[in-house]
This record gives sequence, C-alpha cells and structure tokens, in this order.
Amino acid sequence: MSDETRQAQRPAAPLRLELNSPYRMNIPMLLLTVVLICYGLIILFSASMATGYANTQNPLSYVLNQGRWTIIGIMLCAVLVFIPVRIYDHIGFVVPVYFLTLALVVYTKFKGEIIGGSRRWIVIGGQTFQTSEFAKIALIFCIAGYRSFTLRLRKKGKLVCKTRRGQSYLDAIVDIFLPAMMLLVCLVFVFLQPHMSFFIIMLTVSFICFLVSGIPLKRWIDGGLMLVLVLLIGANGFMTFTSFEQKQDLLGNYQHVLTRLDIFAAMSDEGASSETDEKTTDSSTADENEVYQSKQSRIAIGSGGLFGVGFGNSRQKYKYLPEAHNDYVFAIACEELGFVGGVSIILLFLAFMAGGYAVAWHTKGVFSRIMCVGYTSLITIQAFLNIAVAIGAIPPTGITLPFFSYGGTANLFFLIAVGIILAISRTGLARKKQVISIRSEDIE
Repeated sequence: MSDETRQAQRPAAPLRLELNSPYRMNIPMLLLTVVLICYGLIILFSASMATGYANTQNPLSYVLNQGRWTIIGIMLCAVLVFIPVRIYDHIGFVVPVYFLTLALVVYTKFKGEIIGGSRRWIVIGGQTFQTSEFAKIALIFCIAGYRSFTLRLRKKGKLVCKTRRGQSYLDAIVDIFLPAMMLLVCLVFVFLQPHMSFFIIMLTVSFICFLVSGIPLKRWIDGGLMLVLVLLIGANGFMTFTSFEQKQDLLGNYQHVLTRLDIFAAMSDEGASSETDEKTTDSSTADENEVYQSKQSRIAIGSGGLFGVGFGNSRQKYKYLPEAHNDYVFAIACEELGFVGGVSIILLFLAFMAGGYAVAWHTKGVFSRIMCVGYTSLITIQAFLNIAVAIGAIPPTGITLPFFSYGGTANLFFLIAVGIILAISRTGLARKKQVISIRSEDIE
C-alpha cells in the first residue's frame, strides 16, 4: 500500500480551538458583602435606637442615614464591577488621584471642621465628609498604579543606568524611596489632624502593598536606608529649628494618645487584680471617667453570655455605653446576640479576608494584585482592630467597624473598595484556556 493510500485512510486530526473562559464574578465574595451589609444595618438599627430618639426624636434616624449612603455605595459598587480593571491601570489616573488626595488632607488640616477635638472633617453640600476615608482608598490605588507604571517603563527599556552601582541606587529610589516619601507626605498631614489610628492602619496596609508588589530584597535594603537617613535628617531639623512652645503645642495634640494608653493600663491592672472593687494600681493615672467607656464595653460583652439578652434588649445602649452605635457597636452585638453573635461577626470578616486574598492569588498583574490585597487588608485590619478595642485587647483607637458602625462616608468608600475587588475577580484574573476539539465528521 502506497504512502498516499495510507495517508488518505488515516483519520483527519481534529481541529483544536482555544478559547478564554468567560468573565465570571466571584459570587462568594458578593454574597459575603451582602451579608455584611444587611447584618451591619440590623445591628446598627438596634444599637442606635436610643441615641437616635434622644438626639432627633426619631429612633430610625441613624440607620436611615446609613441606609442612604449604603444605597449610593451599592450603586457605585455595581458600576465599578462592570468596568474592566485595566482601564484604571494608567498613570493618567494615578497622578490626579494622588494630588486630589494631597489637596484634601492639606485643606482639612488647616481649614477643616473640628469635631471631638480633631480637625478631620470638611463640609460638602451640608454633609460632613472625613477626607481620611477617601485617602485610604486613594493611596492604595496610587501605590498599585505607580508600581505598574514603573514596571511598564522597565519593559520599554527605560529607567536604566550605565553603571551597576548606579542602577542599584536608581532601582531603590524608584521602587522604595520615592513612593514611600510621596505616601508619607499624605500620611503626615492626616497624622497632624491628629488622626493616629489612620496613620497606623495606612502604614500597615501600605507596607503589605509593598510586600506583594514583587520588589527584590536588595532594593528594600537600599531604599530603606535612604528613607531612614532622610527621616533622621528631617527629625533633627525639626528639633533644631522648632521652638519649645511649638513642640509643646504639637505634643499637646497627642495627649489623647497617652490618655488611651493610661486607660488600657488601668483596665489591664484591674483585670489582673484579684480584688474586683479595687480602682486601679499606681502604675496608671487614668481616673474613673476615662476608663468608664472601656468598662461599659466589657460589661456589655459579658452581659450577653452565650446567646445574648435578645435582639433589641440591650441595656448598655441607653446612654450607659457612649458611642454604642459607632466605635463600640460590636459590644452591643455581643450583648444582644451573645458569644455566638460576636463569633459570627468575626467569622464573616475572616471569610472576607480569605476570599479577598484568594482573588489576589489568581490575579494576572501587579496592579490588580496590589489593589485586591490592599483593600482586603484595609477592611479586615480595621475590623479586627475595632473588635480588639471593644474586648479590651488593645488601647482605644476610635476605629469604626466596617459595615456595622455608623458612618456614611466611611461605608461608602468601603463599598467602593469592595466594588474594585469584585471587578478584579471578574476582569483582573488570569483566565483559564478552554480547548474545544472539532472533528471533520462533526462539521459534516
């Protein structure tokens, strides 16, 4: 049999088509967000009833206002989900967002509204707006956009130095020193408002964003040394050219930090004491008024027991626990729903953290990875810090519980962050190839 005959009798190879799998949103993350939103509004409804009636004669005033901001946030979240993430990955977005953030925090520092002894708010259209909440979302976006931009420049053959040592220094400046200094400029203005909790959270989240950006260790060392040197020179200049009165005024702005440390020390001493009626030990200077809020939070949590006193039946929210609808909403949840309710909130945020990091693990670019990790870390770190304050594990910080605490603009920006995470899960992941084999007889 000739070769031509054998080839004619051999079955034709099937036609192979490779198709990208379709875009699909991460449904578990979407469902988790919906549960957190609904759960948070329900708990806020109960926690804010007494305060709402006392302040506005309407027990629903706080939850209704929160609901309005939540609806706006959900609408923005829905829009962001259907916009491909690659559209934002452009330096033309990063630069305006950075300078808008810088302008807002500088304006707030000098012209903002003073509420509770801190200048953190500006008024827009009759609504108070905390610029630091916008800065949290914007700075993470800027870190991601800047890193992606520098990687694109290197692919084009730019950012190249003639010598090896010069290249090492240039890489350290571009990857560590320059973005860290630009970030610190914004953080310092918020720190001076003063807003210590923002400064701590954003330093932590920014460090995490740098960690996942794929920067080699050598650049970390060189850039870190440059950064420490500049900070030491700046600190020395401040100590040299600032008068004693100016230093005292600056330190006076952070007296509340020392007070909160004293409160934590007093509560720790009281907890360690075998005599429950003992006030405090000599190691703390906090008085009864200063430790009152932390005590009431522990009383609320302890009163809940295993299953709580029942939804809506909290006693502490009737002006016994200040900021029951805000910083200490977790304590009210534990009082009404008990240990089971408190654990359920913790598990929801743990699931959110796991889901967000799972999305980041499958991203196809550094821009999406940094944003996904950054926003997931921001929401979960703030949640766990708030819970830690409520149970007395760390000093009071004034940090709210995402989706649960009262704060319209804060939850608005948290929902924007969730929208970006969901958009990354839909358009920012490395899509799998689907191979389809088509035989000639199927075509016939």
